[in-house]
Amino acid sequence: MRISLLLLLVVVLNGCTVLDPHNIVGRVKTPGTQSTMAVPEMNDGNWKREAFEDVWGTVNDKYYDAKLNGVDWQAVRTKYEPQIFGAGDDDRYWELLDKMTGELRDSHTRVHGPKQVAQQRDMEAHSLGLGFLEMGDALVVNSAHPESDPWWAGVRPGMTIKTIDGEPAMALYQRLKTQVRDSSTPLARARGALRKIVAGDPDTTISMTFVRADGTEIAATMKRRKFRTPQEFQQRVLPSGFGYIRFSNFVGSMQSDLLQAITKMKDGPGMIVDLRNNGGGSLGMANALATKFLSAPQKGARLLTRTGKPVTIAFIPTMKMQTELKGNALSAYDKPLVILTNENSASASEIFASTLQDLGRATVIGQRSCGCLLGYLGYADLAGGGQLAYSELGFITPKGKRIEGEGVKPDVEIKLAREDILFSRDRVLEAAERFLQERIDTQPALQTTGKNG
Repeated sequence: MRISLLLLLVVVLNGCTVLDPHNIVGRVKTPGTQSTMAVPEMNDGNWKREAFEDVWGTVNDKYYDAKLNGVDWQAVRTKYEPQIFGAGDDDRYWELLDKMTGELRDSHTRVHGPKQVAQQRDMEAHSLGLGFLEMGDALVVNSAHPESDPWWAGVRPGMTIKTIDGEPAMALYQRLKTQVRDSSTPLARARGALRKIVAGDPDTTISMTFVRADGTEIAATMKRRKFRTPQEFQQRVLPSGFGYIRFSNFVGSMQSDLLQAITKMKDGPGMIVDLRNNGGGSLGMANALATKFLSAPQKGARLLTRTGKPVTIAFIPTMKMQTELKGNALSAYDKPLVILTNENSASASEIFASTLQDLGRATVIGQRSCGCLLGYLGYADLAGGGQLAYSELGFITPKGKRIEGEGVKPDVEIKLAREDILFSRDRVLEAAERFLQERIDTQPALQTTGKNG
């Protein structure tokens, strides 16, 4: 009986905007998966028109900010519609449709074409397996996958990229930054330029020249390949005695392991949560993790919605407009805490870091985060096999700060240098351990002062 009633509720909600105004039940919750809704067969013109209208109309009617970040959305339509329907192939069609949503300057509102949907479903990346950073007037390699063509060509972190397909690398990169879709911050937009260079269909090739630290060069023509992108999770007690946790995303399947890891290291004198390159994920998991570090109930981030009202299903709020973090002295880790961030720390990483920073519970060390903090409630299927994510939630930190477009500013900023990459030196982690040790060394004096005061 319970199952039958649940199925009936799902059917009703799928067809009722009053009971499910955000269409939460009928939407795909994770990227790369397809809903059970059937997509009707149609010719190219029909599916392209339907997908375009769904994207433009959904953003127009459902975006969390009724003013659409100050963007004239009708003018955006006028600008992009002829380009999108004049696209020479399907890949270009999806790219332009995504670029149209980029006019909102919002990294969370985006369109994925069928190829991206399939990659996310299969937990794959189609790329060179190469990462780099803009540092001064050079592009510096900061990673090379051990199964990639660059690695086997002899490319190592710390080298610089001199040319790409015969063109000066920096000139090409700067040009691409002006051509890719806009995003929440220049940091986020720069990632789009990087993807333009390294990502692509498997077996497509690119030629690059790299420069070693001694000035000698490597020239290679390399293929893009398929790489697995599984979730990553590390926890350990460092030789310094401090607990250390690092994970790739805020996904529900990791929550239990993370909470258990904190409990396991509860007797340690200090802990480091490393969110560098953590792209975010579940808001619920971010709040659950933050709660683990609070000894008493606290008010967390405040939500922003288009209507100013909570998100509901069947008139029941699914989340409160003011986050309540139910800290508990018996289960909390209450020793000194450091959170590490960099320009790729985004979304749920930023709500976690900014909340604990605002509450005075954690010290943030590293680089300013992405500034990509809005929320969506799942992916909407589009005709033609694509998917749309659109921001339905904004966030204000406990102290009233907007992180979207700004990023979390570290309490202790550590600027990276090429030498750090070249010699595999992690100065951010070093600074975190040094900070924690100084806190421990001064703790007895602080306690004495408190008693005398």
